[in-house]
Amino acid sequence: MFQNTDVNLIYYTEKKIKPDGKEQTTEFAWITDITITKNNARKIVNAGRNRWKIENQGFNRQKHWQGNIEHACSWNEQVQKNHYLMEQIADFIKQLYEYFYLAKNEIKKLQKNISPELLASFGRQPTKPEDIKVELHSAVLN
Repeated sequence: MFQNTDVNLIYYTEKKIKPDGKEQTTEFAWITDITITKNNARKIVNAGRNRWKIENQGFNRQKHWQGNIEHACSWNEQVQKNHYLMEQIADFIKQLYEYFYLAKNEIKKLQKNISPELLASFGRQPTKPEDIKVELHSAVLN
């Protein structure tokens, strides 16, 4: 029981043979409020592994391919959070461009060229005064 909620644990051990012939063992564990049975244990493990792969793939993409977020950009915690949020937004835009423009139009580009070209395309789009809406507000102090 955790905070008045019944929780269940499921453990999974994965064994793989690496290319060098050695066995690699990895252990996983998940906490869930789903009652675990013989019939649904495999589904829960598969869902947990798939979610982990999706999350880890996105993080590794941001860390190694484009974001270079391996090192702190500031000692200020809020700045670090803002930087990571901007990385998330940039990665999302890049993925949309890759999968819904490049792939759809069967355009092949090297990964190292995609971000600079996408950034340059933003610079070629002029901003008109009507694109920027500014409303002035006055603050009422208590």
